[in-house]
Amino acid sequence: MQRRVLALVEVRADFELSRAELRDADRGADDVDLGELDRVARQIAQTENAAVFHGWSAAIIGVAEASPHQQMVLGSATDRYPERLAGAVEQLLESGISGPYGLALGPEQYRRVLESTEGGYLLLDHLKRIIEGPVVWAPGVEGAVVLSLRGGDFVFESGQDLAIGYQSHDDDVVRLYLEESFSFHVATPEAAVALKS
Repeated sequence: MQRRVLALVEVRADFELSRAELRDADRGADDVDLGELDRVARQIAQTENAAVFHGWSAAIIGVAEASPHQQMVLGSATDRYPERLAGAVEQLLESGISGPYGLALGPEQYRRVLESTEGGYLLLDHLKRIIEGPVVWAPGVEGAVVLSLRGGDFVFESGQDLAIGYQSHDDDVVRLYLEESFSFHVATPEAAVALKS
């Protein structure tokens, strides 16, 4: 068996903050505009999710692309979601992967689930019962992924946790960046089923 060295990827996002806002924060203001910081933090989180679930070029093989299971089509009709999800759970069980499971939904699919009912009950509650676990909103995920929560099937290694750094400044703004580094490895490819949108 030949071992493969995992790539450590670095994600970085630049942003600027107003020096006036930073002075206000230093004086104790509780309404400081940190919108740019929020924007790049969301951008990095979405990039991380996309890498973990769908891969990143030659550096990371994601959960969905590593799965040997036939990808199912989730579609846009939420009345079919329970059937599709039950089919994904069946594939996992047939591979010897027991529950509980989790369901990561892309933003559009998650919104549809929240807006839907089934026989007077929330669709979200029905999906949770099928997988015996959580249903999560996961920006960066395309469609949905059902995966085992038993532990050890997927390995995320943080090289440098999310950190803020300084680039430069002038009279008006401070130029900063957020960055992190990580690697990801799918130890048990059979432990997930991807559902295309």
